[in-house]
Amino acid sequence: MWFNGEEINQQKLKSVGARLLKRLALWIESKDLALKWSIESREELSPELGSGSTMKNLFSAKMKELRKERGLTQKAVANALGIGQTTVANYENGSRFPDLEKLSEVADFYKVTVDELLGRLTFRQQGEMEERNSRDQPLYEFQDYMKSLIDVDKMKIREIVLNLIDSNLSLHEIYKNYLVRALKETGTLWEKGEMPIWKEHFISETTLEYMALIKSQQITEIETVQPLLAIVPGAETHSIGIRMISDELEMIGYQVIFLGNNIPADNILAAIRENKPAAVLMSVTMRQHIDSVTLLID
Repeated sequence: MWFNGEEINQQKLKSVGARLLKRLALWIESKDLALKWSIESREELSPELGSGSTMKNLFSAKMKELRKERGLTQKAVANALGIGQTTVANYENGSRFPDLEKLSEVADFYKVTVDELLGRLTFRQQGEMEERNSRDQPLYEFQDYMKSLIDVDKMKIREIVLNLIDSNLSLHEIYKNYLVRALKETGTLWEKGEMPIWKEHFISETTLEYMALIKSQQITEIETVQPLLAIVPGAETHSIGIRMISDELEMIGYQVIFLGNNIPADNILAAIRENKPAAVLMSVTMRQHIDSVTLLID
């Protein structure tokens, strides 16, 4: 097939067609059709357009923005929509996406169109957003961060972490792609005898230090009344893992009371009686401390 004097093969034609469908979808007024065409053009007609992850991210950001603009809590939104508060939290953090019927209900509740709810933009707005996002990309890769830890370069470590925060990465993204990876690699190097204990301790303490900084920059309002209790039982000393989980839970609206380690059993029981938590989270790293968990549960 030829177009404007250029031969077009079937694959290229399919790609061009998918792009045209994507543009056309922006002009479709029907809520259901707009969503259907958008999903099909992304996921079925042309793989190069990517998955629906961008749409999910735009939806989650818009959902949270609309709720805060109206001064509503996640619980109030959940009650109005007839869904659980955790579901609203999952919508806002991008881990869940509503079906067509619920999407329409959410749009009606906030008195916006489905297009607005999905964050659909004009071509000019899209270009501006992409340009802004390109400026927000972190300057440093994981290996840069890992090298600064191994070199015990505190100035470089701080520079990298501050850049990650300024790049608008979420707490989850920074933890998963930088801090957790660094801890895993540190453990591997230590097991191989390629890292001294003092340096492993330095990296652990530095991680805790910057976890506090990252969390302080991404404060989320607490949505749950009944708290969760997080503890490291017995003689276990490794607390970073459960502290990270606690931080992640707080980022989606849970109230977490983190007690840390070296808490006597009778004090843990007293804390449970006084705070009446919805759940008690316990973490052990060393096998010999599993008995402490068992005894506490019994």
